[in-house]
Amino acid sequence: MEKAIRSILLKTLGLEGYLAIVSDAYLRITNAGFLKAKYPELFFLKQLIKPGFVSIDIGANVGYYSTNISKLSGSTGKVYAIEPVPLFANVFKRNSHKFALNNITLYQTALGAENKKIEMGTPVIDGVFRHGLTHVLDSKDDNSALATFEAEMKIPDELFANMEKLDFIKCDVEGYEVHLFPHLINTISKFKPLIQIEISNAENRKQILDLLKPLGYKGFGLKNGSLSVLSDQDTVNYTLGDLYFKI
Repeated sequence: MEKAIRSILLKTLGLEGYLAIVSDAYLRITNAGFLKAKYPELFFLKQLIKPGFVSIDIGANVGYYSTNISKLSGSTGKVYAIEPVPLFANVFKRNSHKFALNNITLYQTALGAENKKIEMGTPVIDGVFRHGLTHVLDSKDDNSALATFEAEMKIPDELFANMEKLDFIKCDVEGYEVHLFPHLINTISKFKPLIQIEISNAENRKQILDLLKPLGYKGFGLKNGSLSVLSDQDTVNYTLGDLYFKI
């Protein structure tokens, strides 16, 4: 039933109208304290983000994390949100206006190894536009099953070269983290922020661990409302949600 309703809304309202309604409802529901069991990492932000924190939200999408980080970091904090897809950025702006403080800077760019134009795609599964699965396209993608978008890419260490403080990074880029994090490593080395990443396969988890471990980082998993340190092997094999890296 839910898929049918989403499909009807998408056809009736168009992509931007659909995302505006769905994301507005989601934010109101989670702000009211519902769906904690389904989205524990989102609610765990209350334990991580302190007033005055400076954060980067990579893969900000329509603003679910950025709006929460914004309120938790307060008027003395700052959120740098990264969202390259113009459609999502438009909805992000609406949601940040309604649900966040005036402390967000939105960069409409992807992050990676080069400053260039790229193509991104969002899968449409059973008639449902899966905006949370948007990713940078490569030659293996079946573009016939995707809604595609042109976007800009920038090198993150260059983009954040003048940053004076950084406390937290959240990253959800559907596997592209292994391509962008090597080009964010100077910024990470300078500030040693807490890092939260969605990483869907063991190969990528190992690459990120190998990159961060020389800086003193260890992997952590969220369990029963707190972070538990993981061995290197458990970090690579972790499948229970987002990984956290901290020193």
